[in-house]
Amino acid sequence: MYWLRQRSPLTRTLVYVAVATLAFVLAAGMGAMVALVLRDDLSSPGTGKSQALDGREDVTQVQEDDAAKQHEESARGQQAAKDDEAAAEKRRVAARRDEAEYIDTVGKIQESAVEAFQRSHRNLLRYDALTAADVEEMKANETALQEMADQATNLAPPRKYEEQHEVFGSAIDELRNAARLAHSMAADPVAAAELGFDEYDGHVNEASALLRRSNELLGKDYETIEGVREVSPEF
Repeated sequence: MYWLRQRSPLTRTLVYVAVATLAFVLAAGMGAMVALVLRDDLSSPGTGKSQALDGREDVTQVQEDDAAKQHEESARGQQAAKDDEAAAEKRRVAARRDEAEYIDTVGKIQESAVEAFQRSHRNLLRYDALTAADVEEMKANETALQEMADQATNLAPPRKYEEQHEVFGSAIDELRNAARLAHSMAADPVAAAELGFDEYDGHVNEASALLRRSNELLGKDYETIEGVREVSPEF
């Protein structure tokens, strides 16, 4: 400042003008820099309007993701329900098929067992006129009925026919017992005298009652031995 006071008025004026110009330039530069910073801040993703816009976009994306997840879960639930129903229908079809097969097998075993028994029974009614061939036939009938009794026992009944299966198995076993006794009496007259025909008729009557009961439980009218003539009154 001392130096400046020693200068001429013109010099001092020029210096003042230069200083004022420099100050103005500096002020203008600072203003421009501040404007640029503010503009950058306003246009940056995390601030101002852009930040608000991004926030709305994030919320929208979350909502869309939630909606997509709910739709996917709903679709999976519907598919699972369809799969469960399809599996249940397969089980019902399989159960009906098993029932039909069981009932059909029971009918075939019962028919064959009744026929084998009746062959032996007819021979036994001719006890005094039996031939060796008749005795052999009665032995074959006994063997066949033993096999049928095993088949009946080894059947796997549906749950609703468990009681019927027990009755049916007992009925075929009684037919086997009757056929076994018939063969024994035919092959050995001494055994016939010891065993007697009353025991034979007891097996026959029990088998007849059991076959009727089995038919009732099965809801069928398969062949029975009802009405078969007793042997003991004949002898």
